[in-house]
Amino acid sequence: MNRIQDWIQTHLVPVINKITSAYWFGIIADAVLYIVPFSMVSTIPSLWSILGRFVSGLPDLSPLSTYSFGLIGLFVSFIIPYNVLNKEDKKDRALIAGFTGIGTYMMCMNFTPADGGYLVNMSKFGAGGMFTSMVVGIIVGMVYKAMIRFSFFGEDSVIPDFVKNWFDNIIAIIASLFIAYLITYILGVDLFTLVQFLMRPVTGFAQSIWGVVMITFLQNIFYFFGISGWVFTPVTRTITQAAIAENMELVNAGLKPKNIYAYGFSRYHHIGGQGATLPLAFYMLRAKSKKFRTLGKATIIPSVFNINEPLQYGAVVGNPYMLIPTILIAIILPANAYIWMKFGFASINYVNFDMNFAPNAVSAFFMSGGDVRNILLVCVNLLLAALIWYPFFKAADKAEYEKEEKRAAEKAAARVAA
Repeated sequence: MNRIQDWIQTHLVPVINKITSAYWFGIIADAVLYIVPFSMVSTIPSLWSILGRFVSGLPDLSPLSTYSFGLIGLFVSFIIPYNVLNKEDKKDRALIAGFTGIGTYMMCMNFTPADGGYLVNMSKFGAGGMFTSMVVGIIVGMVYKAMIRFSFFGEDSVIPDFVKNWFDNIIAIIASLFIAYLITYILGVDLFTLVQFLMRPVTGFAQSIWGVVMITFLQNIFYFFGISGWVFTPVTRTITQAAIAENMELVNAGLKPKNIYAYGFSRYHHIGGQGATLPLAFYMLRAKSKKFRTLGKATIIPSVFNINEPLQYGAVVGNPYMLIPTILIAIILPANAYIWMKFGFASINYVNFDMNFAPNAVSAFFMSGGDVRNILLVCVNLLLAALIWYPFFKAADKAEYEKEEKRAAEKAAARVAA
């Protein structure tokens, strides 16, 4: 076990740290976090629609979701170039860069003329277009980054700064739009279709049982070595939100949702937070060691609401007793949830209930459209997590208690000697 830990610390952790500290990774990570409030807003019409099944005559609140969660692809195309210019300390150009991102993104949508107007699939504006909006945002960001030092005017120019800013952005705007023009109108490429095709191996693998297990395994194992699972958010959230957006479209069309690894799937294996540590918090309340008892009292309430960073860093991270249960939970819980959904024992998520801090059973109920079997699935996985954690926690608690007893004996002996 020590050799495995040493190898991961020496070879894997530095690679992940290097990736997460990379320039464009940080830009995308910030963009994903910016759109979270819009995803949370869509929770309201989602809950309202479930209530509408039992109460007739309620007004339709779906436009709240259509113009919040349904536009996050468009928002990302703005945020990425906007963040690039802010990171380069060119805040005077940031807004125009963001607007250029929106224009370039919409040019790639390939609007179809119809009856004196234009038609476009609304899903391109939302989560279904997030991968494409990231590509467009990065392209626009790179153009602006390349032009960052260019100016038509000298530093001693008497022309007002806002006027200079107008002219200095022209080349970057033209270059960004011309790239979209070449791709969409000259080459005739549907960028959305191309990006989806290129991402299909990744998204397809994520929708397999091997994919959900590997993703959870990577999240849990790197958390064990001190790297929070939040570093995977730019990848996982993009995949899962696009997946649940497609599930929502299928259900609205009278079809069954098909993407198991959709947003909210983590509710079935991150019970009490990443690593399913809710049982661990309860065990700590009755621990023999003072350290774990104190930690249990401090973390039990936050754990119910999926806040477990203090527990993870206080009891799990780097603790050799906790490595094996961390791995077992990363394999067994997501695999069990996948099997339940695959064979129809529980419903696939299709409601965007973006409330990470709600207890898992509550989220599972709403995200499945009100299926009580999904609550049962959470309870079963909670029981599995409790069984997995128990023997390893008892061993860790015993070792910690013996350390505390030894330290207490040494202090008593020192006082006697004094």
